Amino acid sequence: MFRSLLVLFFAIAACSAAPNRESRILGGRNAFLGEVPYQASLRYWGSTFHFAGGVLINTRYVVTGAFNLRGRAYNSINIVLGITSLDTGVVNRQSDYIVIHDQFAIEGNIVKNDIALVRALTAITLSTTINVIPLSSSFVRDGMNAQISGWGATDKDKGPDSNNLKIANVVTGPCKDTEFMTFTPQHICAGSASNTTVVGICTTDIGGPLSLYGQLIGIANHHYYYGCGMTFDGFARISSYFVWINQYM
Repeated sequence: MFRSLLVLFFAIAACSAAPNRESRILGGRNAFLGEVPYQASLRYWGSTFHFAGGVLINTRYVVTGAFNLRGRAYNSINIVLGITSLDTGVVNRQSDYIVIHDQFAIEGNIVKNDIALVRALTAITLSTTINVIPLSSSFVRDGMNAQISGWGATDKDKGPDSNNLKIANVVTGPCKDTEFMTFTPQHICAGSASNTTVVGICTTDIGGPLSLYGQLIGIANHHYYYGCGMTFDGFARISSYFVWINQYM
């Protein structure tokens, strides 16, 4: 119930007001094994249920969004790596520590510092299909061609999640406040560069990567509630959290 109420804060406009664009992550394609080796699937320990994305940043830590980890026990997360299909599991690691940003807060229509770290109980062996991604310490401007990935719904109306890892190209752009959602300077926004294609994150893509030139520049925070991909999505800007993340590395 709480989640349902909160997402209403993220509504940007009525669906009828959105452009009538073709829908086909959204607007993406299937990733091949090893193409996004840092992509993680986060699940509840003892369950196969994928609830969020994550990003491997060293052999012990995955960075993700904070919202879905609130109230979770330190050892309650299963980190799954080295896959493109959700019904497989090459590497599974139980978590032993969760760090939610100390200034994470939900204040009306603003969600601040929606970023967290999950530590694996034991070190993860790196390979061609499981690898880390460097963190960007640079401020990324608008108009840059970036990449998103995840297992979220592939339809703007938020149908079932995709069993296959999807990857899509997006462009960084201005974050636009509405009466329902206010961005902070710690956000970076990205979406479709075209008015004819729906591209963006959806449902369980939250916590997944926004990358540029082989570096992590953002963590998926929220999407348009009444129709995924209908406006630019919000990501936690990694350069704003570079120091915070590195203190745990």
